Amino acid sequence: MKAVTIFCMMFLWAQGCWAQYWDFEQPDYSKIEGAVKNRASEMYYPKLLERFQQADATLGLSELRHLYYGFVFHPDYKADKSAQVKDSLEVILQKETHSEEDLKQIVSFSEKILDKYPFEINTMNYQLYALEHLGDTTAYKEVSFQMEMIFETMLSSGDGASKASAFYVIDPAHELILMEALGLRSEDNPQAMGKYDFLELAANDIGLEGLYFDLSPYRNIILHSLSNHNL
Repeated sequence: MKAVTIFCMMFLWAQGCWAQYWDFEQPDYSKIEGAVKNRASEMYYPKLLERFQQADATLGLSELRHLYYGFVFHPDYKADKSAQVKDSLEVILQKETHSEEDLKQIVSFSEKILDKYPFEINTMNYQLYALEHLGDTTAYKEVSFQMEMIFETMLSSGDGASKASAFYVIDPAHELILMEALGLRSEDNPQAMGKYDFLELAANDIGLEGLYFDLSPYRNIILHSLSNHNL
């Protein structure tokens, strides 16, 4: 597939959101877990997820934070994701051009992936590409809005300038995606520092040497898997 991305469309929006969050809030995973598992809570996870999948514009930032960070307590959150549907999607994406049927398959495979992993931003991006070429403006706007909600949530957690103000993400893939959405570049892979990743940046207008990301839920799952394997 030719390089088609909406991240350039998100650039100014993401920078604007980044600037407005002077009072960042780190997610309290313990409190979030209690809320998303409580059936009587407004933050009960199945309710939030249903609203997100419907691109509910009334979702507030607190709800979005429970939704995104609360996914780490969902049974489908795991480091090792099934690649079967993704492989089928990749076969189509590798084509130089796409027929209408190809585009419909991209949408279909993307929906299957997002049904289990609702925060697969790259998959959402592929879906947007197909929806745009199919002329489905309604679905395109809904997926775009969902993506905006994810970015807004990540940007509310920090500014990435230090460990103390790291961006909190639940998926390592979100590190590079967030960096690109902010109009920043890196020539190196993220460096693991315990629960943190550090991404050294190429020269930029704001003089930022790199971005820090807190990836603790993902790291914990890796450690748990290794521990069980060793047993």
